[in-house]
Amino acid sequence: MSNLSQKKRSEMLDYLKHLKKIHNNDESRIALDQIESALTEKKYGLVWEKHEEDVYKNLKHNIPVFSESKSRKIIANKNDNLVLLQSFK
Repeated sequence: MSNLSQKKRSEMLDYLKHLKKIHNNDESRIALDQIESALTEKKYGLVWEKHEEDVYKNLKHNIPVFSESKSRKIIANKNDNLVLLQSFK
């Protein structure tokens, strides 16, 4: 399972490297270095990373098929006075 935030961060860092090759003046380099350090600094605390669950990846290409399992059938005793749904009026 790949982390989408990590992918975005690496794409941004690659683009920053590209921009550093193009811009040679000091002001641009300082600004780009500050952006890079903000992207690479450690994050502390509770951070919720966005990522795609494996289940959703599988459901994009596979359709779930449900089948009955006779061995797991719920059997109620006919003699019991069991009411699962009851309306109160």
